[in-house]
Amino acid sequence: MNIIPKLFYPVALATLLSSDLLAGVVLPTVANPNAQLNSGIRTEADFDWSTTNIYSNAGYFSDGSNFFNDFRRGKGIAYDPDTHGFLNAKKAIIVGNTDNKQRKSFADIPNTGFKGYNIFSSAQHYELTAGTSVTGMGAGTGNGAEKFEIRGGTTSSNMQVSIQLREKTEAESYGHHSADHYNNNSLIGHSPLVGGVMRLHGMGIQEAASDGRVKTNPFALEGTYTQADFDATYSLTELEELINGCLFLGWLNTAIDGNHDDISDGDRWVHAVQGNFDNMPDNPNRHDMYGRIGNPILGSLDEYLAGTLTSIPGLSKAAGEMRVGDHGGSGANNTVWAILDHNSDFAVVPEPSTYALIAGVISLAFVAFRRRK
Repeated sequence: MNIIPKLFYPVALATLLSSDLLAGVVLPTVANPNAQLNSGIRTEADFDWSTTNIYSNAGYFSDGSNFFNDFRRGKGIAYDPDTHGFLNAKKAIIVGNTDNKQRKSFADIPNTGFKGYNIFSSAQHYELTAGTSVTGMGAGTGNGAEKFEIRGGTTSSNMQVSIQLREKTEAESYGHHSADHYNNNSLIGHSPLVGGVMRLHGMGIQEAASDGRVKTNPFALEGTYTQADFDATYSLTELEELINGCLFLGWLNTAIDGNHDDISDGDRWVHAVQGNFDNMPDNPNRHDMYGRIGNPILGSLDEYLAGTLTSIPGLSKAAGEMRVGDHGGSGANNTVWAILDHNSDFAVVPEPSTYALIAGVISLAFVAFRRRK
């Protein structure tokens, strides 16, 4: 397939609504339930999760204006340094595999049953010393080509990084999704998982935030899925899914049920960039699976890293550099990827065809690379 390189394509019918990403978003807070957040970067929630959560305040979490003002309007922005300067705040350089780390193989991945969200394999570890890179870490699931791979910079201190795997639960499979992805009967809502789940811990550089997120140095995470697993989700083609932002690397937000220490049906699989600390607007509730800033890049992680494009039209990076918040995927390679700065549970998330077609009427754009042969 030949694709015109380095162009942004309109792919849906509606016209983009102009919007200031930093427009005030009213959030309930501990001190003042009607307080408005200040513009800028925020690493702590400005409300009490125990009193403002999906169970006690469902209306707040079903209101799209609580994520990036209107989450759909964050998808086609043209970069304006006077308005969106925070989007250019954090970049990093990829460093090669400094100590010949090998991807871990797992022989004890458990069957998680119907809702065994917290049933994982035993952990395998990487012992990183200061000054070595995180590149080379990852996990193979034993399910064909399915795997997770990490690339990034060097550590500033010693770290013990742990990786665990689990199969997706039956409740996270196609057949248990619903038309209402805000219901509290299943954490997947109306999107199943393609394959297994990787739990990544130990890369933190700060204490956990009030919602349980742990900040890390920037890293690139790529998930590879099998074609058979993707086809079993009854989604559109990978190209259609990627163009419409409906196939992505997912992050399990465990906080919005009011307790980040457990995983319940009130929690949500959402776009992995929602968990980032840098290059994000004031703390949103991070509940909606589509919420993100910018457009998916249609290409492999290698192509992204070798190029200068970002997910934000008008904002570039240097070759070999990554920008926190960029994201994309390649149907040809069966991969999705994102540039992240948090430890969490990750998986590949698609959108079944009925809902992906509905999403297609939203005006979006994507960045395409010519396939290298």
